[in-house]
Amino acid sequence: MDRPDGFQPTKSRSAEPSRPPRKTSAALATKNAARERARSEKAEYKRFTAATRHRRVVWGVSLGSVGLLVLAVVLLTLSPALSLRTVVVEGASRVSPESVQEALAEMYGEPLARISNDRVGVALSSLTLIQAFQTRIEPPGTLIVSIDERKPVGVVSGVTGYDVVDAAAVTLWSSETLPGDLPLILVAAAPDSPSFGAISRVLLALPDEILPQVEGVTASTLDDVRFTIRGSSHEVVWGSADRAREKGRVLRAALDAAGEEKPRVIDVTTPDSVVIRLRP
Repeated sequence: MDRPDGFQPTKSRSAEPSRPPRKTSAALATKNAARERARSEKAEYKRFTAATRHRRVVWGVSLGSVGLLVLAVVLLTLSPALSLRTVVVEGASRVSPESVQEALAEMYGEPLARISNDRVGVALSSLTLIQAFQTRIEPPGTLIVSIDERKPVGVVSGVTGYDVVDAAAVTLWSSETLPGDLPLILVAAAPDSPSFGAISRVLLALPDEILPQVEGVTASTLDDVRFTIRGSSHEVVWGSADRAREKGRVLRAALDAAGEEKPRVIDVTTPDSVVIRLRP
């Protein structure tokens, strides 16, 4: 049968492709619920395993730190690159740096970390002029020794001459002749002697301009330290070590007032009322 121009046949409904059935709202709700449950379970798992992960990180960092510490200790104690090569002495006046370096000579070549203050103290014990010391390390191979020297306070008569002593009655050195820059202590030098202790405290407290003028010094009690003045016959009754600055100030004026004609006793025990009398 012939069809007119422009004619298009109508498609049969049965020829249309079949469409999948739409999901129901119940199925979508079930799927969403399953997703939420999976997401919640995943978050819960992370929360419960966070502590375990944290412990692992802490253990890892700790083990790494211990390893680095062990490595540093090994390098410090065994590495020849950090061994003692040079000893530098600071604060020495009467102690020669060479004597300190010689006393520590057996430690040369040892790792610096093995050189303790106790070992240095034993090595320096024969140097009586050293009262105290401190050490510090300057890598790669230098040990610095800072010296605190004993201060001589006077001279006592020795077996073969004169012994220079400090306030602790330690003999610093000996001399055949009497040193002219230190006072002669006229009591026995002993650390447990009250008289020597009183004299030492006074000599340490004397003003710098008075100390060189002291020729001979003695004490009968803790508060009765007396000394003579170089180049004169005057005797000074100083008393205890208290108020040393005031006593030194009034002593200068008292020496001028005493003159040089006759020996005098100048009592500055109480600096507020100085007493000058003839020396018997």
